[in-house]
Amino acid sequence: MNKIDIDFIWSSQKEYFSLKPLYEESKNFSLETRFFKVHRNKIRNFFSIPQLANNVVISHNEPLNRIKKMGWNGCYIYVEHGLGPMKYYTYKYPFFHSADLLFYPGEVFKRKMEAINPKFKNGLLGGYPKMDELYSQKIDKSKLCKEYNLNPNKPVILFAPSWGGKYSKESGINNIKYFKDIDNLIVVPHPADYKIAKRYNVLIPNEDENINQIICLSDLVISDVSSVLAEACLLDKPVIQIILDVNAGCFPQKDKSKNESWISEEVIKAETLIDRESRPFKIPYIDEDWVLGHMCKPNKINETIQLVLKEPKKYQKNRKYWAKQSCWKFDGNISCRMIKMIEQYLRSGKRIQL
Repeated sequence: MNKIDIDFIWSSQKEYFSLKPLYEESKNFSLETRFFKVHRNKIRNFFSIPQLANNVVISHNEPLNRIKKMGWNGCYIYVEHGLGPMKYYTYKYPFFHSADLLFYPGEVFKRKMEAINPKFKNGLLGGYPKMDELYSQKIDKSKLCKEYNLNPNKPVILFAPSWGGKYSKESGINNIKYFKDIDNLIVVPHPADYKIAKRYNVLIPNEDENINQIICLSDLVISDVSSVLAEACLLDKPVIQIILDVNAGCFPQKDKSKNESWISEEVIKAETLIDRESRPFKIPYIDEDWVLGHMCKPNKINETIQLVLKEPKKYQKNRKYWAKQSCWKFDGNISCRMIKMIEQYLRSGKRIQL
């Protein structure tokens, strides 16, 4: 069987970790694959590569924009880089709708696309490739606690906020100011906020360390609208969702992107008028609320942690539901299934759901 050339391209750490499992799995198939970093207008890669393949896999539009500026005009496959459906930009821009093949991380994402563009026919349920590692992750709790100077006999608390710290003092990692009296705390900032996080006197792993093992280590996971909440729910870990006045990339915040919008102004206006006091985690474009566990304002985090530790199973049904809705088939075989669907599409032009 002739091999098909395909390149996995990325520009940020988040994209790298999203695509790397797929790239590694692709080596087991009849595909000639390579892994590129596309940085600004230059290609920085791990090999000596003369030109891009006609088929590429992306996890963000930035590398796509860059290669198009370089004259590339081929087929692109989009893989989402997280499990959080709260961001308003998911499926908001034309590049999503022009994808030759688009993978939904879970069924809630498919519902978002159906609400935005009911005529879209290029999507398949895939999952999040990074979750294969989470599924099979094994940790040595005593060793990790010693490494991070944590007490293995006390609950380990993980705070892993979404991005936005550099735009607002009330967003993302900046809410760490409410955690100063919390014991056995480990903090994993969003990659975009690591520089800001270094200002705070809290335990922060190195930027390239594996958050999957820290999720496994944790007894309670705290975030705002980050994908890490769904990731924790996949392991049935209790979570706390911090209610913020503004979450980066979420309504009612205005979109700072210069990308053209696929969605009408009427729909955007309707979303900005939602009562966020009563529905802080209303998912954009669909009438559903992404409530996975206990919720609180940042200044109530101490009391809420104690409450969760007393009743860790209270939101177990929510966790189970949203874990399944956010991540398609969490069974350790996500990357394998996705590569099979990619290969099938590239050989036949058919998008067949597995």
